[in-house]
Amino acid sequence: MTRPHLKILFIFFFVAFPVYLSAQSNIKLGTRFGDNWFAGLSAGPVFFSGDLNTNRFLPQSGDWTFSGSLNFGRQISHVFSLRGQLLYGKVAGRKATKQDGTPVNLSFNSRVIDGNINTMVNFSNLIGGFNPKRLFFLYGTVGLGIASWKTTQYSLDVSPDVPIAISSGNIAAMIPVGVGGYYSIANKVNLGLEWTIRTLTSDMLDGVTEGFKMDIYSVLSLNLTFNFNKATRKTPDLVDYKKDGPIILNLPKCDPIPPMAQRNMEMDKLPPPPAVGIDLSKFYLFKVQIFAFAQRIYSAETIRKRYKIPLPVSREYSDGLYRFIVGSTDSIDEARAIREQMINAGVSDAFIVGYTRDGERTSLRDLN
Repeated sequence: MTRPHLKILFIFFFVAFPVYLSAQSNIKLGTRFGDNWFAGLSAGPVFFSGDLNTNRFLPQSGDWTFSGSLNFGRQISHVFSLRGQLLYGKVAGRKATKQDGTPVNLSFNSRVIDGNINTMVNFSNLIGGFNPKRLFFLYGTVGLGIASWKTTQYSLDVSPDVPIAISSGNIAAMIPVGVGGYYSIANKVNLGLEWTIRTLTSDMLDGVTEGFKMDIYSVLSLNLTFNFNKATRKTPDLVDYKKDGPIILNLPKCDPIPPMAQRNMEMDKLPPPPAVGIDLSKFYLFKVQIFAFAQRIYSAETIRKRYKIPLPVSREYSDGLYRFIVGSTDSIDEARAIREQMINAGVSDAFIVGYTRDGERTSLRDLN
């Protein structure tokens, strides 16, 4: 690795490190083998460092090339991930004279295909510990791979478009080392930027064997990664609004519904109808509330499937709560029958609420 590469790697790390300090992490890992796998696409410019590059690192005008890669791997822990990459790209460079003034007048371009397996080390979790609220991550990567390339050389004296030599079938071991960062833009999607220095155990990428014992090409790539079977984010703590009915936490992993034989059947029996002197059906529509949440966490369909509710479930929002409602009827007897169904489905705290004909919600606790 050349000194310019080391300097840039050093600067990248210490510029990105303060960002890590104020950034946020991902979520709890799954426990099954099929969990925590990811796949992604990457694309970005390629920079050559070797005998045919005057700047040693940055390409000259006309020598900018690009690459694309496929990534696939598995997150082993909150610190380590194992990743495989397959890259296809082009590398180019040129040089008119050596430092002592000796003419060279050569240029080249190569088509490169490489594959490697590398370990990703999550610096954010390694240094700061796992934090379920962190969304930004800084990481390093190192691995081992194989590269194959076909190089075409041109003479700047003759014509930059007429090949003077073509070399194909070149294969060498390749060592990728890099740093990067990514941001979790969604539960299963990460967007990141990575810079990787790929060092070949060969001096033949540019077709010139002088000065550099090992040619290097660097890739600055923008990455989009999709996580398969990733566990959902930790459910936030919710406030217990007892006056608005039951609130449950971590619904998909909540305790199993107790068998009917173990339940207190007296608690499930509905009280007799109240002695009401007027017909409430003229003024109210009756619905049954089964759950309420302080945050928008679950869909109505999730609630319905979890408790195998045979009736449609709707979600309403008011007064800072997301309420899940079943049924809508102007018959208090039908509302009580729906409430009984919900109790039998395992929602023992279901209760009847009333809505005016204008849609205004009102408490009818004495009807439950």
